[in-house]
Amino acid sequence: MKRALIVVMLLAALVSAKSIVLTLDAPDTNISGLAWGNNALWALDATTRFVHQVNPATGAIISTFYFNYTESMAPTGLAYSATLNRVLPGGWLGTNGYVYQYNPDGSFISKINLCGG
Repeated sequence: MKRALIVVMLLAALVSAKSIVLTLDAPDTNISGLAWGNNALWALDATTRFVHQVNPATGAIISTFYFNYTESMAPTGLAYSATLNRVLPGGWLGTNGYVYQYNPDGSFISKINLCGG
């Protein structure tokens, strides 16, 4: 009986831990990357190439910048470096993967080839 009670309590704790707190509408049509940084949610759209800074409480767009790259690739991910205070969208072109560094205001800093090519 003790074992069954522990299992029921554990299942109840897991269910409550996974409850949805808030649902937000996507800020664009084809979000391919999400990141958290600078007290905001960041979203990258693979189709429009826009990076949106989103208010996590309301879903309102705080700012937007265009992810400008010359390679014919689709943006496939997004990260945020709190240490560098940079937004890091990335993507793949053939066998090379790239990460681009942007300031939160959208100004381009640099491009890094993850495969060293």
